[in-house]
Amino acid sequence: MMNRTINRKIAAGLVTASLVMTMLTASACTAASVDTATNTDGTVTTTVTTTQNTEISVSGNGATIEVTADYDEEAATVFTFTDSAVTAEDGEYTGYKIEGTDLTIKEAGVYVLTGSCADGSVTVKKGTTDVTLVLDGLTLTNAGDATTATAPLSINKSTGVTVIVKAGTVNTLTDSVYNNDDTYTENTEAENAVIKCKDGSQVVITGSGTLTVVSNGKNGIKSGTTDTETDAANPRDAFLTIAGPTIYITTTVNDAINAEQELNILSGSLTIDAADDAIHSDLLLNIGVENTAGPTIDIVSSVEGIEGATVNIYSGDISILSSDDLINAANSDLSNYSFAINIYGGTIFAYSTAGDGIDSNGTLTVYGGTVEIWTANTADNSPLDADGGIQLRGGTVLAAGGSSGMGERLSATQATITTGSTGGMGGFGGKGGFGGMSGAFGQQTGQTIAKGASVTVTDASGKVLYETTAPCNASYILFSSAGMTSGETYTINANGTAVTNGTASEQSQSGGFGGPTGGWGQQGGPNGESGQMPTPPSDGTFTPGQQGGPNGQMTPPDGNGQGGFRPGRPGSSNGNADSVHPNSQSI
Repeated sequence: MMNRTINRKIAAGLVTASLVMTMLTASACTAASVDTATNTDGTVTTTVTTTQNTEISVSGNGATIEVTADYDEEAATVFTFTDSAVTAEDGEYTGYKIEGTDLTIKEAGVYVLTGSCADGSVTVKKGTTDVTLVLDGLTLTNAGDATTATAPLSINKSTGVTVIVKAGTVNTLTDSVYNNDDTYTENTEAENAVIKCKDGSQVVITGSGTLTVVSNGKNGIKSGTTDTETDAANPRDAFLTIAGPTIYITTTVNDAINAEQELNILSGSLTIDAADDAIHSDLLLNIGVENTAGPTIDIVSSVEGIEGATVNIYSGDISILSSDDLINAANSDLSNYSFAINIYGGTIFAYSTAGDGIDSNGTLTVYGGTVEIWTANTADNSPLDADGGIQLRGGTVLAAGGSSGMGERLSATQATITTGSTGGMGGFGGKGGFGGMSGAFGQQTGQTIAKGASVTVTDASGKVLYETTAPCNASYILFSSAGMTSGETYTINANGTAVTNGTASEQSQSGGFGGPTGGWGQQGGPNGESGQMPTPPSDGTFTPGQQGGPNGQMTPPDGNGQGGFRPGRPGSSNGNADSVHPNSQSI
């Protein structure tokens, strides 16, 4: 039996053995040995060895990850699919069964799949490990009917499978509308996915060829959770890891990739058109490998883009278009869980037409990379929103939206500038965080950036620090970068014209960017001065806040200065948010 070895070369000083352990053993996914060695060139090689019969080398040192998936072609058994049969050319492995156009793998081995079939399937038997499936120009559809349709590729419980998409080949897997037992309740064969990886399955999809997944039933690729049934004394966790291939996934009903336990996307290229979530994990989701280029992910359509209970983004070139949240840390089935989104590197450009940008039910922390988030919604959705707080610790972040401000508290240990909506940012109000709107931190009113505008951030000398094109109107912008200096003046421009300028600062405030709905507390004065407590209505009850009016004045429903303030979070008694730089002017 051969071993599968994953080697990652990480620049000295940035050893990420813990990352590798997280990917393969944090959830008790498999019995694995981990060895770390320092090379003569100063790089570090981390080797993870598990019991698979294919050797895969994934290495990177600040460049594109090269994936080598080796197998013994002479020893492999080759299956050729046609519309009427599956024929076998035996190698050293004969643990299989053929019934018409359905193939079942029953024993360990290397099996090559090629040909074309309009109604067939491949199944890896429950409990079978050390299996390598090589996709070598395979076009496989499972058409079935309302009682027989199933997945083209089913990987059953407590299996260990490596799927190699052979270099230079194009492969397509497609299911039918009948592969959905929610809709076709009498179909006991439905697997609800094109590639179904069941509970306890530990699956790696690798190689450098091309794979297209077309889902007409429910999900594209589905991975399970812990298998406690096959061997109750030794529960086996599940994981799905993708490293290397070019994959196109289209779904018409549900998620493109859905994992119940652990999903790792290390490298390769993914293009996704999803009816619901593009990339989803109920628990752990890792994208990229630190200090490598990571994967290229292009989500061209989705409801939610990327979702997990814990989302770690280490590297990659990621673009997302969604109608709801772009990146989300949530799971309504979990209680007392520390939800988190951690961004360590990579480049992210994401645009939501109606939802939040990055939304965490716990914490959101940016340590590095370039993150650009746009949200078109003008209601209560925000470009950045985290119940447990937002921390900007490094990298470059541009967050812009049609709604004002951000949810929950912000802490930035690097220079940050912001521009608010109506009347500009300001009034860091009393007990409401950013309470009344003021004109001090930018004099614009109403819409500040128009859809399609060329947006730049420049320093006092006119040097362009960042440039992009706005995919939607925006009345709020936050820009934070390790390349800026606190106390220096910066300008946000639209189509070459200054929208506003101000002094960058490190920021920490506990009330959240309250935007135009203010807070319980002192209303910001017209020039950003410490404001006064608003006068309550005659019945003594403050009502939900309204949109800030000209010059930063709050405009209640009747327009006469009554009510219009929503309970907020603690600030300081002088109308400034706690720990905000005393001389800061946020754009």
